[in-house]
Amino acid sequence: MTTMKHFLSGALLLATIILFTNCTKDDDGTNVTGQAQFEVTDGPIDDASVKGAFVTVTAVKVDGKTISNFSGKQTIDLMAYQNGDTKALGLAELESGTYSNVSLVLDYETDASGNSPGCYVLTTDNVKHSLKSSANTSNEFKINSGSFEVKEGSTTNVVMDFDLRKSIRYQEAPQNNDKYDFVTDSELRSSLRLVTKANSGKVSGNCSDNLGLAGEKIVVYAYKKGSFNKSQEIQGQGASNVTFKNAVTSANVNGQGNYTLAFLEEGDYELHFFGYEDKDNDGKMELKGELELNLAGNLGIDLNSVSVESNSTVSLSVIVTGLLP
Repeated sequence: MTTMKHFLSGALLLATIILFTNCTKDDDGTNVTGQAQFEVTDGPIDDASVKGAFVTVTAVKVDGKTISNFSGKQTIDLMAYQNGDTKALGLAELESGTYSNVSLVLDYETDASGNSPGCYVLTTDNVKHSLKSSANTSNEFKINSGSFEVKEGSTTNVVMDFDLRKSIRYQEAPQNNDKYDFVTDSELRSSLRLVTKANSGKVSGNCSDNLGLAGEKIVVYAYKKGSFNKSQEIQGQGASNVTFKNAVTSANVNGQGNYTLAFLEEGDYELHFFGYEDKDNDGKMELKGELELNLAGNLGIDLNSVSVESNSTVSLSVIVTGLLP
């Protein structure tokens, strides 16, 4: 009787192992895999004196493992990849499934050419400002927000949004050659998000300010519907006093009045336009106020309830009529 119990227990264990194996392997015993193409993009920074923001990426990790087809150590000017433009980082062969544990590994000391520093802000006077804030600053950052799915035999394009506005701060007591730092490690992780390109849409249009009411610069911020708290968002939050911290993304309105809010996951959003100007002529833009707007030919669209769908573009143009209290 004891022998029969041992036999049945062993058979049950063997059946469990076979069932588990078949869940992760194809009929021929090979792992079911697909590919993930990793790309990086950027949100704008609210500082007129910043000409470039460079990061040196040495690896992309998924579940703690470096992807095998990484393009190699590369130094990227994030400001060159905005408004839907991306920079490819590498391709990963992964087992089919859903992933959320993705990390970027940076080199603070040297760039891809061996020059120092590796991560820095370049100002309009051509001075490099190292972004390493302290000796204890981590060089590996797990992206806190987002996930992606890898399907058998297909490639998923994954965009990592490196929001400069949330990730770089101006030092309180700056030196001539070191005026900028990354925010704290936890704030930097929160400034990054993962988006599956095929599951995202965008909002684009024009913001006309013919009367010059907005100031020198206009920035449009996208928030999940119902999440915007003006009094809170215009104040600096956290250790690095990040403003508009809870915005999903943002975009500068260019000289022709055009803007693009890219890589928005499906859902409902509210848009808020703010004007900036350099009030004290120090090269840094200060907040002027939220803009009062009229829709330009977009009847039926509510700025507080903009619905975005995958692989689609919402066209939304506005006219500045004043400043809100």
